[in-house]
Amino acid sequence: MNPVSELVADVAVLTDSLPSQHQGIFSYRVPDHLQAAIAIGQLVWVPLRQQQVQGVVLTIQRRSVSGLRDLIDLVDPDLSIPQLTIQLAHWVAENCYTTLAAVLDLCLPPGMIRQAVTTWRATAAGLTCELGALPERERAILFYLRRHGELSEADLRAALRGSDANLRAAYRSLAERGLITRRLRIDPPRVRPQQEQLVRLTLPDFDQAITELRRAPRQAAALRWLAERTTSDPPTVNELRRATGIDSTGIRALERRGFVQLVGREIYRDPLATVYPSTDTPPPLTSAQRVAYETIVTALEAGTGGRFLLYGITGSGKTEVYLRLIARALRLGRQALLLAPEIALTTQLVRRFVARFGHQLAVLHSGLSDGERYDEWRRLRRGEARVAIGVRSALFAPLPDLGLVIVDEEHEPGYKSDAAPRYHARDAALHLADLAGVTVVLGSATPSVETYYAARNGQIQLLELPERIGAQIGVDGLVHSRPLPLPPVRIVDMRHELQQGNTSIFSIKLQHALAQTLARGQQAILFLNRRGAASFVFCRDCGYVARCERCAAPLTVHYDTATTAEVGESVRVLICHSCGQRTATPVVCPQCLSHRIRASGIGTQRVAEVVRELFPDARVARWDRDSISGKHAHDALLEAMVRHEIDVLVGTQMIAKGLDLPLVGLVGVVLADTGLYLPDFRSGERAFQLLTQVAGRAGRRSEGAQVIIQTYQPDHYALQAACEHDYRAFFREEIAFRRALAYPPFGRLVRFVTTAATESICRRQAEQLAVTLQTYITGRDLVDWRLIGPAPAFFRRQRDRWRWHLLLRVPPATDIREIRLALDAVGPLSGWVIDIDPVHVL
Repeated sequence: MNPVSELVADVAVLTDSLPSQHQGIFSYRVPDHLQAAIAIGQLVWVPLRQQQVQGVVLTIQRRSVSGLRDLIDLVDPDLSIPQLTIQLAHWVAENCYTTLAAVLDLCLPPGMIRQAVTTWRATAAGLTCELGALPERERAILFYLRRHGELSEADLRAALRGSDANLRAAYRSLAERGLITRRLRIDPPRVRPQQEQLVRLTLPDFDQAITELRRAPRQAAALRWLAERTTSDPPTVNELRRATGIDSTGIRALERRGFVQLVGREIYRDPLATVYPSTDTPPPLTSAQRVAYETIVTALEAGTGGRFLLYGITGSGKTEVYLRLIARALRLGRQALLLAPEIALTTQLVRRFVARFGHQLAVLHSGLSDGERYDEWRRLRRGEARVAIGVRSALFAPLPDLGLVIVDEEHEPGYKSDAAPRYHARDAALHLADLAGVTVVLGSATPSVETYYAARNGQIQLLELPERIGAQIGVDGLVHSRPLPLPPVRIVDMRHELQQGNTSIFSIKLQHALAQTLARGQQAILFLNRRGAASFVFCRDCGYVARCERCAAPLTVHYDTATTAEVGESVRVLICHSCGQRTATPVVCPQCLSHRIRASGIGTQRVAEVVRELFPDARVARWDRDSISGKHAHDALLEAMVRHEIDVLVGTQMIAKGLDLPLVGLVGVVLADTGLYLPDFRSGERAFQLLTQVAGRAGRRSEGAQVIIQTYQPDHYALQAACEHDYRAFFREEIAFRRALAYPPFGRLVRFVTTAATESICRRQAEQLAVTLQTYITGRDLVDWRLIGPAPAFFRRQRDRWRWHLLLRVPPATDIREIRLALDAVGPLSGWVIDIDPVHVL
């Protein structure tokens, strides 16, 4: 007998219970009652073994099948992932060596994934039976259920400490005797639409109602207030209570009498409710901006995709080009997405975009509450919002009419996820150009080496904004653009400062420049990419260094602000920046008992302290991970800078990225050498990008600004290029280095990281994988494949776990399928972190 043709859905199940390399895609028959409602991208309930799990529908087709289980139900008919996003998820899963389910989880709003939990409870017979007649394991289960009521299998396993197999055998035996019964419990979603109740007046005869309520004066007062309202919109229950003093019992009494009706209405949790944009007057485009805009718009209107690198120096007006492009996409009926590398950058972008696009804008990042992200997700899916701004995960927002993606500051490492799935948002965005004709624009003043190399070779179209521009009001009362010079950059050799007897963390030039800037009423930024008050504590007699017991990393000195405020003097504490361990600063060396134990190096706390000592009247603030906490902390600090409530801002790399602060007349880099010689092939690139970006914060509205870079390595090519604002000079040096060592873009890297409780085990695991990989390479005569390592990772120990790594270097044209074939051949690689095309190797 031939199988019957049925409607079949292929579903990617969202569960952790499958093996790590199993893609988790299963076929299910669509029952008759769901055939009219089901669609690709919907979240559904399906059976998997003895469980019910959620999954995403990938395909629906009619085919001849037999023996398939039925799909159970839709989770939410309105909750579905667009097909374009599903296609992108397939590509990410393939290129990041991860499961499709792990990527699809990024495509759903928060709080949606639920599991059907198996629970057991004692029946009436089980509550009265004689326990002594049961085997020991079954007796323990039934006794526990009698005492604690209905429990999940996970709770029982934790309490009774048995294996899953033994416990489930005992459950079956008890259930067959009728002593316990099984059911599936599905908890409500963590996030749901927020509702408020409205009060509608429904009484047919007002005077008769007031007569009936003569003994209920508050209810009568509430009816009068409702009847006297001049607006037709019904008030909320809370408004009625505040206005009349009636309580919930009184309102329910009015409802029972039929005098009022309570109606539910959804409340939109608006993350932009506190954003008050200033007046936005678009300036005219410069000739370079217009060329860039018109070139990109041509591709956007054609709808055939297109990849562009908008290379514009700091302050050249890239954001205005973005705004014009998005406006054009909206007029074409398409949606647009702008990605920013960090939450701190979205704050200022959001203000400009709200001023231009208003309610059409949605914001997506982890700084929002789950409820806000859920509501923004649904607004985009419904098409109520047409423009999205967010960090890297916003790439998976539901944008079914997506026509334009802009990746601002495309060079930032924050676009690469450091947890599975380890995708790079820039690369995934570029794939959209091929996948669905989406126009993709990468923007940066310091493009990544790989991106600029691709642009020079024609893989991405290069557009340049070579001139910094300012705005001014002309005699006609209109806004006009005018060219602005880049601020001059001076390098100070701190070795000469020491030779001249200056032991301060500030050079004489920086101190004088800071004094002049404050005297002119301008603001200053002091950059140091290191938090805390000092880098480490060491003993001058025996060389002991205070290290974290769990991570073996040097502990950093911080001022304990809470205790300092309490006792009135600086109190220091040692903190591990890896695991957060805190300990007291030692008074004597624990190794040799010497009193000559000192803090060395500097951090942002120490810089801020020195500024206050030199300039007591200056208003000093810090912007780093220690000082910024809370939902609106970025917004508040940025507002304080714009309102000139801060004179000197001290910060880490958070202040170097894309901020537009019009009153900054001085940028001082306290120590440019931080990170310059890290054992990472991108260390020079990172240094150049950071220095160029932070220098770009100065002089964005007027001339006369300056940048001072302090260093002990003044001849380094990255510093010299940053001093001259010369990206091409840096690129020439860097690309020669990459070519000589076959590093990206002249090769692809796959990084393998393993951890273990002891270093010997960790090393053995790394060496075993290296042998296996080398055998695979030799056996297939892959002459251009090379192994680097194994070796201890730069961060050798973290959270009591030792770390070793090795790199596989392959030719640049190597297809991802060849890499996956190699990984599958040497696997399974459970417990290993596998990072394809890593952004760092530390």
